Amino acid sequence: MKLRGFISRLWPETLVGQLVLLILGAVVLTHVVLGLLLAEERRDALLSERRGGALARVAAISRILAATPSENWRDVLKVGQSPQSIMRLADKPDNSLPMSDISYTLSERLNQALDGPAVPARVHILSEDDCEAVEEREKKKHEKHGDDDDDDDRDKKWRKDDFVRDGHHGPRFFDHLDCVAAPLMQISVPIFPVGATVNAAGSAGAESLQPVVWLEARINGVAPPPRAVLQNILRIVISAVLIGIIAFFLARRMTRSWAVLAQAADRVGRGDYPEPVPEDGPLEIRRAAKAFNRMTARLKRFVEDRTRMLAAISHDLRTPITSLRLRAEFVEDAENRSRIIETLNEMEQMVEAAMTFAREETANEATRKIDIAALIEAAVEDLAETGRPIRFVGDGEPRVYPCRPLSIKRAMGNLMSNALTFGDHVDVSLKPADDGGMWIEVSDDGPGIPPDQRDQVFEPFFRLESSRNRETGGIGLGLAIARTAIRAHGGEIYLEDAPSGGLLARIYLPPIAQ
Repeated sequence: MKLRGFISRLWPETLVGQLVLLILGAVVLTHVVLGLLLAEERRDALLSERRGGALARVAAISRILAATPSENWRDVLKVGQSPQSIMRLADKPDNSLPMSDISYTLSERLNQALDGPAVPARVHILSEDDCEAVEEREKKKHEKHGDDDDDDDRDKKWRKDDFVRDGHHGPRFFDHLDCVAAPLMQISVPIFPVGATVNAAGSAGAESLQPVVWLEARINGVAPPPRAVLQNILRIVISAVLIGIIAFFLARRMTRSWAVLAQAADRVGRGDYPEPVPEDGPLEIRRAAKAFNRMTARLKRFVEDRTRMLAAISHDLRTPITSLRLRAEFVEDAENRSRIIETLNEMEQMVEAAMTFAREETANEATRKIDIAALIEAAVEDLAETGRPIRFVGDGEPRVYPCRPLSIKRAMGNLMSNALTFGDHVDVSLKPADDGGMWIEVSDDGPGIPPDQRDQVFEPFFRLESSRNRETGGIGLGLAIARTAIRAHGGEIYLEDAPSGGLLARIYLPPIAQ
């Protein structure tokens, strides 16, 4: 669960970030898979190239020795030495060394390069254990026989200094090879001096010509090359950076239309009707923008038709109410006349309130940026100057917010009037929300509203019968108008218990979409 939570925190929230991350993930995964698939082939190719070069070098040295007088062989060997190729001359090859499939293959390649000698050359691949065993045998041999072995053969005094170094028992040219660097390649090539001939039986016969000496070469550095991890990582990083930059700009271009569409939708949700959004970008975005423009036009047309209908109803109702008021003046019974006029006044108030509520739902006031803290503080001060027990509690920091000022002021007026009607002390405060929006709170110390009726008080013409004074409770549109105004800005009103025991009305205004 912790790993999943950590991964979810790293996963980007924006569409641009997710697209770039997915593309980079695909690139890195492709590089890794291809690297694994090609690594072995690359290692095999490099190893084959190294072994082939070593065989060609030994074959060339053997040809030079065959064409050079024996007194100059020592100089040829010195020229042929290198940090990776160590050579010496021996009476006979070490036939005890193991032969593997790769050894037979390499031996065949070497003999082809030597044009099929009478006595075939041999190639051995020595592991670390094989190398140590060979070194141990040679060390014991020279400890047993010493330097006299070379002096017994009068024809091979040229090899004395080449085999034994003073103070060290072992081959002179093999003494600094490290068996830890195994596998090593040991090559044994027969040397036939120029002018030597082979009888008719060839190399297979018992009387066939034998080589004068054997050239032994031990080649290190023929192990499989190390994996180029750093180079592969660098290659992946460079590819990821370049592709990431390209993917970022492409994703930004693709999602720019989505951002415009989201801002337009947010404005429509706040009661504004912006200009049609541009219908450009990819096909899917063009279709979405076209559908959004059609929806906005239909919604605007519906609201305008509803506003005209309500205005006509209001005008039609005012006319008969005025006519009835005039007729009521001719009623001779004073008590009946007073009751009729009172009923007509109540009807007129209901019509005006209904029109106000309808106008609030269909308001087309322009949205502009204002200091909403200053707006609320000014509304509170206007009520406080009339002697009402209300105060503004704030930090004095400006809160610039795009809204319809008259709509917000009317909503706040209804909430504050409702609180002053039923409470002896009213506090109004403004504080920022955690998500970047803001909270406006109106609290009183009145009787409050039962929790089971807090949703119903927002319904038009709903009046509490027991928790609030029915005679001073108005006609039941104050909270409905306030909630309509706040919801038109994308916010909400919540009713809770106040710390002082009364009612706490909390207005939430969301952050502005960027």
